Amino acid sequence: RKARAVGNTGDYTNFICYEFTQHAGDTVFIPNGWWHAVINLTHTVGVTQNFCSPHNFNKVWIKTRTGRKRMAYKWLLQLEEHYPHLAQRAKSMNKRDKFIMKYDPREIREREKKEERLRQERKQKKRSRKEHSQHQRKHHHRTSSSSSSSS
Repeated sequence: RKARAVGNTGDYTNFICYEFTQHAGDTVFIPNGWWHAVINLTHTVGVTQNFCSPHNFNKVWIKTRTGRKRMAYKWLLQLEEHYPHLAQRAKSMNKRDKFIMKYDPREIREREKKEERLRQERKQKKRSRKEHSQHQRKHHHRTSSSSSSSS
């Protein structure tokens, strides 16, 4: 409001600022995606709640699974129990996006197996390099011994 009144909106040509005082007992709804700030004028206890419905579920799920990984997994477990159709939507989006749930025990086991395979492969490569190096030193030692004895 003030920015527009003084003609100073900078890069935000469609910027609108709503200022108000929320009194005890008032409820305020801030639409999804709206930036907002709160200044408490006195000691305050605030209760906030994020809203998700079947209508905005896909957008909320995608944002939650990347921004709050542990909570997303716990939420998915609850969805499976109470709202299986939404759990299925979440899993379908994960599959579509090739998104792996960080805290899913099945995914954790798969990651651990993969890490173990990689560790074993690295150990094998290291052994192979060591054996190759030892073989080359022996071969070099034999050829240098035989060349020095023939001189």
